[in-house]
Amino acid sequence: MAIGPDAVRWTYRLLLDREPESETIIQDYAGTPDTRTLRHIFLNSDEYRAKNGDEYRIGRYTDVTSVPVQVEASDAEIGAMMERIAREWRKFGETEPHWSVLTSEDFVSANIAENIDRFYASGFGDLSRFFNPLARAGLPADRVGKVLDFGCGVGRLSLALATRADSVLGVDISPPHIRLARERAAQEKVGNVDFLAIDKPGDLDALSGFDLVVSLIVLQHNPPPVMAMLLEKLLRALAPGGAAVIQMPTFIRDYRFSVTDYLANAQPPMEMNALPQPAIFAVAGRMGCQVLEVREDHCIGSLPGVSQTFVFQKKV
Repeated sequence: MAIGPDAVRWTYRLLLDREPESETIIQDYAGTPDTRTLRHIFLNSDEYRAKNGDEYRIGRYTDVTSVPVQVEASDAEIGAMMERIAREWRKFGETEPHWSVLTSEDFVSANIAENIDRFYASGFGDLSRFFNPLARAGLPADRVGKVLDFGCGVGRLSLALATRADSVLGVDISPPHIRLARERAAQEKVGNVDFLAIDKPGDLDALSGFDLVVSLIVLQHNPPPVMAMLLEKLLRALAPGGAAVIQMPTFIRDYRFSVTDYLANAQPPMEMNALPQPAIFAVAGRMGCQVLEVREDHCIGSLPGVSQTFVFQKKV
């Protein structure tokens, strides 16, 4: 059914921030078959793009010719970066553990008691992020065996994943977060989940044989060399034929990264970083994984950049 004149007027107001030029053009657009088509026309118009730049359309940032992001770093530099990150996240674990996972006022320490059940219930809403890609790739998606939840925080996703897995291991760099995750698991009587706090990159080397590895809104809070190192270790932990569903930003407008500059400056409490796609594909190749899917997501909010969810599978 065609849309009406009022819908056209509000589309002008909401998307172009102005009134229509004339009643004639309103009547022209009123013949549009449906609101989806009308929205598509306006979002792809020259006027909308001029007002909003490239931030809200597909095929963004194709003008970029250089990505000044240092990915390589020495073991000592990576260790130093991880120590700095760990300090900040342990502080969050002591002060705002739930808010640091989902940055909503509902989940700050002053409000978490009345919203704690809703916080953990949100983990179930994210399960489709991990299992739908498996289904699209023709992999087992109803139930999996051994799962690794990297950057588990207070166990929001780990406890939800436990309903679809034989066993789940949640790993995090912050012992205070891990303590709360264990307490919640005990409270909910979830027996097939365990939690592990790590101190250094080598702690991940003992992990192996996972059928599914997941990480959501985690790697982006690490500098690019650490992101690449963590991705490598997570893919190494897969069992042959196992899959990993991992979210990370791959581009941020005007973002640059230098190890020297990073270590010379004060540590931000919660940083945002991006790992360029070529580095991600290179890690996958070294770890004997194929990339099954790359989908853009919305995990960096309104930040001008691109975040993507990658689906990897370890070759048999």
